[in-house]
Amino acid sequence: MEEEEIGFAPEEEPAAEDGSGWKFLIVDDDPDIHRVTRLVLGPETFEGRPLVFYSAYSAAEALELLRGHADFAVVLLDVVMETEDAGLRLARSIREELGNALVRIVLRTGQPGQAPESDVIRSYDINDYREKTELTSSKLFSTVYASVRAYRAAVELSRSQSRLEEAVRRRTQELEERGRQLEASIRSAYEAMAEVAVLEERGRIAREIHHSVGHTMTAAIVQLEAARRLLAAGEGDEAEAKVEIARQLARKGLEEIRGSVRAIAADSSVRRSAGEELEQVAREAEWASGVRVEASFGGLPPLSWYQARLLRDILREGLTNGIRHGGAQRFACRAEVEPSAEGGRRIALSLWNDGRWSGDAEPGFGLRALQGQLAEAGGSLTLAASARGGAELRAALPLPREAAAAGEAAEAAEAGEAAVSAEETAETADETAETAASAEETASGARLRTVLPLSREPEAATALADGVAPSEAGEACDGAAASERADRSEPRSPGGGTP
Repeated sequence: MEEEEIGFAPEEEPAAEDGSGWKFLIVDDDPDIHRVTRLVLGPETFEGRPLVFYSAYSAAEALELLRGHADFAVVLLDVVMETEDAGLRLARSIREELGNALVRIVLRTGQPGQAPESDVIRSYDINDYREKTELTSSKLFSTVYASVRAYRAAVELSRSQSRLEEAVRRRTQELEERGRQLEASIRSAYEAMAEVAVLEERGRIAREIHHSVGHTMTAAIVQLEAARRLLAAGEGDEAEAKVEIARQLARKGLEEIRGSVRAIAADSSVRRSAGEELEQVAREAEWASGVRVEASFGGLPPLSWYQARLLRDILREGLTNGIRHGGAQRFACRAEVEPSAEGGRRIALSLWNDGRWSGDAEPGFGLRALQGQLAEAGGSLTLAASARGGAELRAALPLPREAAAAGEAAEAAEAGEAAVSAEETAETADETAETAASAEETASGARLRTVLPLSREPEAATALADGVAPSEAGEACDGAAASERADRSEPRSPGGGTP
C-alpha cells in the first residue's frame, strides 16, 4: 500500500483555493494499472484542484484507507483481486458497513464474464462499470471527470441537506420555545380573566347588597332612632310601634340577603317576574315611608335575572333619593316596552316625584353606579326636572330579540282588552284621586314632611317615621346620617357605596 500526491497541473491552471485536491483511490492487484492511471490522470485538474492519488492492492487495504478517509471522491475498483468477488464485496462494505453514500465507485474489470454488467449494476450500489480493454485514456478521463463532478454535486446536496436540517432544528426549537411562551401567556391571560371575572362578580354582589339591603337597613335605623327619641320623651306606645317597624325592616333585609344568595345560585324556582319585582318595590316604599306611589308595570316581557334586578334597583334608588333628598310624598312610576332608535325594542322606565328640584343636582353614587351598569347593557339613565314640577328619572334598557317578540305579543293581547278595561280604568283613577287626597290630609296632620333639594347629600336624610315631632325628627335624622357616614367610611367593593 502506498500513498502519494502527484500534481502535474500546468502553470496556467489555477491552483486549488484551499490547497487540497480531489482524493482518488485506485484499488487493483496489478501495479501497472496504478502506474498507467497516474500517468494518464496526473496532469488533470478539476475546478482548479488536482487529483490526490491513493493506491491499495487488495480489498482489505482499500477498506482500511476508506475507514481513515471519508472524503474520497472516486474509487477506481477492480473486481477480481484476492478473491474472484473481492471488489464486489468491497463495494457493498463501502455502502453498508461504512455508510459512505457520497464516494463514486467505478468498477473496472478485465474479466467481464466473472461479473456480468447487468447483474452487477442491479445488485450493487456502484456508479459506473467499465471493462479494462475499453478504458482508453480519453475514456478514463471522461469517466473520472464525470465521477468527480457527480461527487461534488452529491457533497453540495449533502451539505445543503445538513444546513436545511440544522435550520429546521433551530426553527423547531424556536417554535417550541414560542409555543411554551404562548402557553404561559395564555395561562397568564386565563388566570387574569378569571380574576377579573371574580372581581366583577364581587362588584355585582356588592352593588346588589347596596341597592337592596342598604336601603332597607337605612330605613330600619331611622325607625330605631325615632323609637329612641320617643322613649326618651316617655311615649312608650309610639316607640314600640317604631321598634316593630324596624324589626319588620330588619327581617325584610334578611330576606333580601337570602334572595341575593338564591339568585347567585340560580334558583329559578323562587324567581318572580319583572313586573312583580317592581310592584313589590313600590308597595314597600309606601309601607316603610308613607308615600304615595302610583305604579303601572303591566305588559313587561320575561327578562333575565340581571335585567329584572337592574330595573328593580333603579326604581328603588329613585324612590329613596326622591324621599331623602327631595322630600317627595307622591310618585308616579311606569315601565313599558317601546321601539328603540336602533330599530329594536327596549324597556322604558320613568319615575316622577313631587319633591323639590335643584337645577345643579348631580346623581349620587348609587345612581352613577346604575348608570354604568345600564351603559354596559347598552341603555341609559337620566335625572332632570319635570314639566309638571318636581323631578323625573328616566331609564332605558334594550331588550334581546326573544324578549322583544314576547313584548309585542303581550301588547297585541292587551290591545284586544283595551275597550273593556277603559271604563274600569276611569273608575280606578277616581278612587286613586280620592285616596290620594285622603292620604294628603292624613299626612299633613300626622307626619313630618321635611322638603330638601335633590342636590343635598345623604347626610341630610329626613326622618321617615310617623308621629315624630320636628325637633325629634331632626335628631333622628342626625343619628341616621351619622350611621350612614360611619358605614361609608368602611372599605367597599366597586359599586357598593352609599348613594
